[in-house]
Amino acid sequence: MVRKMKTKGFLICFTGIDGSGKTTLSKALVEMLNKNSIKCKYVYGRIEPFISRVFIWVGRKLFLRGKDAFGNYIEYSNIKRAAMKRNSFLSTIYQNILLFDYSLQLLFKIRIPLILGKNIVCDRYVYDTIIDLSVDMEFSGSEMRDLIKKLFYIAPKPDIVFLIDLLEEIAFQRKKDTPSIEYLKERRKAYFSIINEEEIVVLDGSKSLDKLKEIIQNKVAEVVIK
Repeated sequence: MVRKMKTKGFLICFTGIDGSGKTTLSKALVEMLNKNSIKCKYVYGRIEPFISRVFIWVGRKLFLRGKDAFGNYIEYSNIKRAAMKRNSFLSTIYQNILLFDYSLQLLFKIRIPLILGKNIVCDRYVYDTIIDLSVDMEFSGSEMRDLIKKLFYIAPKPDIVFLIDLLEEIAFQRKKDTPSIEYLKERRKAYFSIINEEEIVVLDGSKSLDKLKEIIQNKVAEVVIK
């Protein structure tokens, strides 16, 4: 697959529910590109709270003391959402701090390296962070899409987005550190509420790893390589 690249600084993203295979496939793509003399780096693109960490800690102490997503996810998520509704002002502050925190991370992890000509394969991206936020705050599909568009004023739009879709029951069996099947169901539903508005390549995560690699390689060759 040694071919001439169209441009420098491409961005390829993998998104989907936990356990769908995003990390395995994104790292496999990075390895394949580097072996074929196309320098590329792997980046974890979901938010990693830094500025917002204190606000999240305080929120857990105030509203979720003694509650555990792994112990009883439905109870945990219901209490969290109820707290968001009761405290709309604090919820707005939380959302703004979280998005500001994430925007800075995207600037340094994604936008600046792309400007410098780096090629990036991103394991999770804007979609995953917004869907996590939206599930907690019960945003509609249109509200999710609006937030994604706002973040793309700062974050670059990917050249390709792969959504690895997988039934929740299979994903739950694959990944043991997921709170519950309900956690996955909420997020899988949210992913499908945005794909009509976004240019996303949906792949069947139940296919063999080799088959998925082949499909991904062909799409990458078609879009970012001559």
